[in-house]
Amino acid sequence: MRHRFVAVALALALSMPSGAALAQFMDINTIISEIGTVKYYRMAERAASASGLRVVRLSSLAAAARSADRLHTSVVLQRRAVRELQESLALNPVARIAIRNAGLEIEDIVSAEIAGDGGGVLYADDL
Repeated sequence: MRHRFVAVALALALSMPSGAALAQFMDINTIISEIGTVKYYRMAERAASASGLRVVRLSSLAAAARSADRLHTSVVLQRRAVRELQESLALNPVARIAIRNAGLEIEDIVSAEIAGDGGGVLYADDL
């Protein structure tokens, strides 16, 4: 009985996506609304030590083109928060490599979703 419980628990753990995998489902409206929030600052803190990062261009998200003006307004209004995120990413060699390999600059990154395990997604403004 105990072995069956362990097997089921292991199967459940392996079938659940990691925090980084969950992060890929953020939509443009969520990204815009979270800029400058407590959660956003928490992601900025995690960014300096994150690993396993990938970069997503905002233009690849549904309805991104229609939300470009709102995004740019939010980035301007919350420029301090965005700058803090970018500065944290500049300290992280893994983030710098991921951003460079995507053909982007740190200044292009406007949001991040970083899980507790350090994996995550960086969102680049290419709108």
